Amino acid sequence: MSNFIAKKAAGFYLIVIAAAAAVISLIRFCIWAPAHQGMDVTIILALAAGMVMNLILAVKDEDLLVVFQAACYAYALFRHLTNQVGSFVDSFQGINMFGDATQVGTIISISIGMAVSVAVTIVAGFMRREKEV
Repeated sequence: MSNFIAKKAAGFYLIVIAAAAAVISLIRFCIWAPAHQGMDVTIILALAAGMVMNLILAVKDEDLLVVFQAACYAYALFRHLTNQVGSFVDSFQGINMFGDATQVGTIISISIGMAVSVAVTIVAGFMRREKEV
């Protein structure tokens, strides 16, 4: 196990951080969404696909997987934001008509976790994930 970790570079650890942020986002989304009519299975599938790619990247370093992983996390982020646009509109207007203005803080906090996953994955794509032997 120590030999496995010794071969990994900084990019690998960024991928792990991205996976952790995605797991936190997924858990928060799955707890929050059913109670506020915001459940979207494609968001769950996109985050899960990104996490599966994280597991594959732990075993085999592949640049294309990092691109697909970032795309999955970005899809989940923007799908979540576009699904909840009514809540943002209600917050700006000061009414509850299209969504729930009281949930904007939670929507943003879930989105921040997803955005961290996207940003860290993109940065990790430009870094080495395994040390040169």
